[in-house]
Amino acid sequence: MPRPQTVCLLVAILFAAGCGDDRPPPPSMANPDDAAAISSTLESDVRAMADLSPADKAKAELAFGPRLRRDLEACRGTRYENKPLYLLAQWTLVHGRPEEVLPLVDRLEILPAPAYRNAGKAVRVAALLRLGRLAEARPIAVQLEETVPEFGALRRVEFHETVGQQAPLLPGTLVSGGGEVPDSSFILLAFLGMPDAAAESWLLPLRDAGGERIHTVAVATAGDLLAASTVASAWGVEVRWVRATDESLAPWRLPVLPMAVLLGPGPKRLVVAVDPQPEQLQRLAPRPR
Repeated sequence: MPRPQTVCLLVAILFAAGCGDDRPPPPSMANPDDAAAISSTLESDVRAMADLSPADKAKAELAFGPRLRRDLEACRGTRYENKPLYLLAQWTLVHGRPEEVLPLVDRLEILPAPAYRNAGKAVRVAALLRLGRLAEARPIAVQLEETVPEFGALRRVEFHETVGQQAPLLPGTLVSGGGEVPDSSFILLAFLGMPDAAAESWLLPLRDAGGERIHTVAVATAGDLLAASTVASAWGVEVRWVRATDESLAPWRLPVLPMAVLLGPGPKRLVVAVDPQPEQLQRLAPRPR
C-alpha cells in the first residue's frame, strides 16, 4: 500500500530539491528539445496531481513510477536527466524498496549537472535508515545539516536513534478507545496530521498488519477534537488528539508526518522501531493455529 502523501511530497521536493545546487548546469552535447519538454511537463503534472481527489490521486500516483522510468530514458544523457532520476528514487523509496534506491542516487551523484544532488543525499539517508544502516546514514546527514538544514536529514537519523530507549508518555487527549493495554501487547503509535481519508489509507494497512497483538493508537496532530472524534469509531483504533502547542508531543522528536512508532511490551515500554512497514508488523502478529 503506497503512502498517500507521496504526491504532496514530490510537489514539495520540486521546490526544495535544488537547495545548495544553484550553479547553472554545464552545457550538454545532447540536449534535445523533447527532453526539455518532458522536464517541464513532469513538473506541471506533479503539481496537478496534488489537486486531484484522494481516489484519483492514488490511481495517478501508482502510475507515476512507470511514467518516471519512461521519462528518465527519454532524458538520459541530457542536462534534464536529474529531475526524473531523483523523483524516481523518491517514488521507489516511498513504495518500500529502499535497496533499489541506492543505485539511483549513486547515478545522480555522478551526473555532470548538480541539480538535485543534495536532495539525492537526503533520499540516500532515508533509504539507509529504512535498511537499518544507521552508521552509514549519520555522517551523510551531518554534512547535509550543515549545507541544507531544510532537508531535516539529521533529524531523521536522531529519530531512528531513539530505538531501544524508553518511550515518552503517550501524548495528547484521549478521544476514544482507551483502557488498559496488556503488558504482553505491543503499541503502534501512528502520528498523523489531519485525520482524513489520506491518513486513513496510510493507517489501516498498518493496523491490519499488526493483528491482535499490536494495539494501534492514532495520534491526530492537526484539525480539532471534533475531527478526531469523528474517525474514532470508523477506524477501530484508539484515537488521541494533540494540540499544536501541546508539550507532550515534543519528546517524540518526530522528523516528518505521518510517522509510526512501535513500542514493545510493558510495563516499561521501549521504542522497538520507528517507521515500521506493514510487512514487518505482520511478523509480530500471532500465527493462526
